Amino acid sequence: MAWSRHFETGFESVDRQHRALVDLVNQAAPLLATAGSSGIASADHLLDQLGHYATVHFQDEERLMRDAGLDPAYLDHHHHTHHAFAQAVGTMRQQAAQDGQLTGNELLRFLTSWLTFHILAEDQSMARQMRALQAGQTPAQAWAAESETDADAPHAVYTGALIDLFSVVTQRNRSLTEVNTRLQHTQQQLAEANRVLEDRVAERTAELARANDSLRTEQAALKASLSRLEQTQQQLLQSEKMAAVGQLAAGVAHEINNPVGFVNANLASLGSYTAQLFRLIDAQSAALATHPPLPPGSAAATTLSEAEAAADLGYLRQDVPDLLRESLDGLTRVKRIVNDLREFSHASNDEWHPADLNAGLESTLNVVWNDIKFKADIVRELTPLPPVTCIAPQINQVFLNLLVNAGQAIDTHGRIRLASGTLERDGQPWVWVEVADTGKGMPEAVQRRVFEPFFTTKPVGTGTGLGLSVSWEIVQRHHGVLSLTSTESVGTTFRCELPCSPPTASAPRPTRT
Repeated sequence: MAWSRHFETGFESVDRQHRALVDLVNQAAPLLATAGSSGIASADHLLDQLGHYATVHFQDEERLMRDAGLDPAYLDHHHHTHHAFAQAVGTMRQQAAQDGQLTGNELLRFLTSWLTFHILAEDQSMARQMRALQAGQTPAQAWAAESETDADAPHAVYTGALIDLFSVVTQRNRSLTEVNTRLQHTQQQLAEANRVLEDRVAERTAELARANDSLRTEQAALKASLSRLEQTQQQLLQSEKMAAVGQLAAGVAHEINNPVGFVNANLASLGSYTAQLFRLIDAQSAALATHPPLPPGSAAATTLSEAEAAADLGYLRQDVPDLLRESLDGLTRVKRIVNDLREFSHASNDEWHPADLNAGLESTLNVVWNDIKFKADIVRELTPLPPVTCIAPQINQVFLNLLVNAGQAIDTHGRIRLASGTLERDGQPWVWVEVADTGKGMPEAVQRRVFEPFFTTKPVGTGTGLGLSVSWEIVQRHHGVLSLTSTESVGTTFRCELPCSPPTASAPRPTRT
């Protein structure tokens, strides 16, 4: 927009501010034209300048009119146009603040239309009235003449139309602002409703996730319960089997013990009778030596000579005692095995009593000796142990499982080391027993699972996978620790540690390792 002489009012301060406004519009025009129908990226600076113009220019212009003494009615009219401009600028600021709803075209049309009708109409009318006052007219005469001029002149009609158009545009802008405000409020309500809905969906999703987690936890607990139930069932079956075997072993031991007892007594009697017979033979030989010998070739001499040669008394004197001694040794071994078997078979005895674990280990070794005697040499490194309060048959069951496993771990021939000792833990006396073999050892993956119920590395049908699991459970019930160290191709060592006295019921039990 070019500055025109038609814009000049003849009052230097007014024209200077008008020219500054035209320059401001010319500077902003390229930006406004480029923005077009889209939102202005940043209209804050331009609107701030327009607001500053409205404050400074309108105050100066209205003070100039008051100082000149213009008619109050006209002052009120002119002030109304200034107020309308300030309102329009405020409305556009709201539009710009509402996510860029103010477009470049809207702001450019507003500025050009306001310059057109206000400077060419209102401010020119102001200037003419001020000059009329200088010519000697009264304020009322000047305002009345200006009103008649505006009513008669075609230009006044055009100017009035522009004023009406600006009023309509201003009202329309105000209405659009209100609609935009309501729309923005509705959008905010919609956004809030969406947020609430999303929160509810998220909350419901979280509830469903928690429910799923709870179901998964319950399923895991149910699986664990079923596993424990199956484990308990298998252990009960194993216990029943061991009880049946124990009863059978006790019966067999009892039945064997009776004949062993009278055979042992008979052998002792036989030894005594044999000694008496040898003494009788010696006495007879001595008596015969004091009498004249039998005639050579007589029937009696021949019979006696043949009997002595057939009996080989010298050999009998040496061999018969050896046979009796070996028989008695064998019966002693049978009796010891029977006693160990009878002691081991007391599975129904669940009472806690002080026990010698070394003796229990030895008796258990005698029970399983037939399974390992051809595969391993036994090396004993046993230290005298204090009595341990325990359920002895259960601890013997642990020793049995460890000894059987040690024998099975050796493929051809090896060595099984039995060791024991004492230690102190938390100020209390403990004992330990180790069963070590020189077998094939175990990889780490097997070591981590070796105490799990039903885990076995044996072929299907050759093992239940409960031996070490039951052993671990027994040691745990005794508040002890069952651990292992193993190296492949070197061997495995199982170590059982037990307190000498059972702890209080509140004492924590060790965890599975």
